[in-house]
Amino acid sequence: MQTARILILILVLAVPAAAAAADYVSVPHPTSFRGLQWGVGLADAPDLLPVQEQGFEDTFFRKEEPGTLGKAEIRSVAYYFNDSKLYRVGVAFKGRVNQFFLKEMLIEKYGPGRGIGFRYGWMWPDFSIELNYDDEHDSGSLYYTYEGKLE
Repeated sequence: MQTARILILILVLAVPAAAAAADYVSVPHPTSFRGLQWGVGLADAPDLLPVQEQGFEDTFFRKEEPGTLGKAEIRSVAYYFNDSKLYRVGVAFKGRVNQFFLKEMLIEKYGPGRGIGFRYGWMWPDFSIELNYDDEHDSGSLYYTYEGKLE
């Protein structure tokens, strides 16, 4: 009888863990963005320049950033550092058509994501991709975020 209770308890605890694991994307996440690997040191990214606006400490950009990502036209790319290591990249764009192109590109690479309201995304245990769109301003953002330990 005690063994049956323990077995039931193990199964009850395992079901939520399996459900949570099902939320993760099954293909590998990107290891870099435009040649910069997650966790790369700022010293190893000499073509990045600091954003000169207040409130954007540890945020950088490339002067010669390509104006497209896949088929989408983009406005800017920001590279975010924590302890001088790259952990996040943000891409800004304008127009619903560019959101469509970005979403289509990401679905082709990582499969169907999950949508909640204006947010759409993909999750891994140590990484996430989030695509947002604001109808009122006709603009959106795409964030690649490394959430693991930066070495």
